[in-house]
Amino acid sequence: MVVLAGCTSAAPRPPAPEFSTQPLRARAAHTATLLADGRVLLAGGCANDGCGTADAAPHTEIYLPGHGFAAGPAMRHPRDAHTATTLADGRVLFVGGFTGEGRPPLAEAEIFDPRTVEFGPGGSLGTGRGGHVAARLPDGRVLVAGGWVGLRAYTASVEIFDPATGAFTAGPAMPGPRLGAAAVALPDGRVLVTGGEEAPQRGLATALVYLPGTGRWQPVGPMGTPRYKHALAMLPDGRVMVTGGTTDDTRLLASTEVFDPATNRFTPGPAMGAERYKCAGAAVATRAGLLVACGDQVESYDGRSARFRPVPGTRQVWRSFPTATALPDGSVLVVGGYDRQIRTHRDAAVVRPVG
Repeated sequence: MVVLAGCTSAAPRPPAPEFSTQPLRARAAHTATLLADGRVLLAGGCANDGCGTADAAPHTEIYLPGHGFAAGPAMRHPRDAHTATTLADGRVLFVGGFTGEGRPPLAEAEIFDPRTVEFGPGGSLGTGRGGHVAARLPDGRVLVAGGWVGLRAYTASVEIFDPATGAFTAGPAMPGPRLGAAAVALPDGRVLVTGGEEAPQRGLATALVYLPGTGRWQPVGPMGTPRYKHALAMLPDGRVMVTGGTTDDTRLLASTEVFDPATNRFTPGPAMGAERYKCAGAAVATRAGLLVACGDQVESYDGRSARFRPVPGTRQVWRSFPTATALPDGSVLVVGGYDRQIRTHRDAAVVRPVG
């Protein structure tokens, strides 16, 4: 849009972004958020081999379908292992995470506004944390739960962000600490939290739902297998599929389970074709089922056939902590991750789920 000054002169246009066919930097343990206009915001993530720091330029990139990647605005704090939650008004809340290896987790939050393409302050947590979970509640607030708070110290604490005040307040603690759990907002307004690590190499099979109406936690399940560093994705029928993870950082899982909100129970799901681990952000709902991108090949689940199938042409070097984002046309953007030697990937692909 051109804004006229007087009758003859026009205000200068901002420079057109320069697009790249691949991401401008390596990323793993980052976030990828679909914005209302169809763009994808890539934010943070460890930026070097070994995942020792998140502080590298550009802090963010914006993917525009059909064009590619362009540098985005700088974050207020570089971070990895954080959460990104879309607010009801389209802004994105970034919470917690780490600036680098050996540094304490961040308490400062920040908010990205897609209208101004800028980051602003988002309040501060009472307890800095990384590897936590977050989900938006029906009233627009954001639930933040669990995570890593110090050396071999995991938390059960909960905080709730209110966009109306821009502040976090303490919420009801979970029954026990969880790191590397997974969470998803259910269609009925509850928030499902599954698994996690209660102590180093001690996975949990327990699951909980948060009841926003009463502000209480209710046990559900349990799952058939302890697991953490796994992923959740909503199926088209409203059930939730749990994929992969590990029981103890040694045994990796190809198994899945399906949670039914009507019964609060888990049942065994179809096995994936390969073990998958460190999958936060790497499983996404699709029109027919879901797609999972961590591990050594992308697979998709088709609800009609009720099985997983590899996506042709996606055999890959191992990926831990990549992201998978469903695009408006039904395809999925897969970005980054790191391999078994913690070498970060600087690449991306747009894939179409099988079926």
